[in-house]
Amino acid sequence: MEIKNTLKNSLKDEALANALNLVDFLIDKGLIPKKEWDSGFRFVKNDKSPCLLVLLDGGEWFICDLPVVAEPEWSALSDDLKEFIIANIKICSVHEGNPCGCGSEPGTSKNIFGKMYNNVCTSEIQIVNPTRDALDKYKEIVEWWVANIGI
Repeated sequence: MEIKNTLKNSLKDEALANALNLVDFLIDKGLIPKKEWDSGFRFVKNDKSPCLLVLLDGGEWFICDLPVVAEPEWSALSDDLKEFIIANIKICSVHEGNPCGCGSEPGTSKNIFGKMYNNVCTSEIQIVNPTRDALDKYKEIVEWWVANIGI
């Protein structure tokens, strides 16, 4: 599979193990990896995507694009997962002279769990070099998203 070969050529050790674990999880959920560019893979099912995996130079990687919708269903998430999402909200920092690179600078205002956030990137959340614990939380959110948002 192309994504696994790309990961093996780009990541090492724990980063590789974590990325492969996430890929297997997403594929098991019926999400298909589609190459967006040389270092980015979007996972898609029924034309919806809760995950973009991006490889960076120097053996780093990140996941993003889990849409945090302002629908009432999100209130059913545990406080722990809500805190995790809030801690990983991606803010476009173009206003600080450092463009985020997503093309949506300076981002938009978005209500997330009853609080307004400014300059939120279209990626909404981003986790750089996720640890096993972060991936476990991310997986819980993806499982919830798949079950409740309808892909």
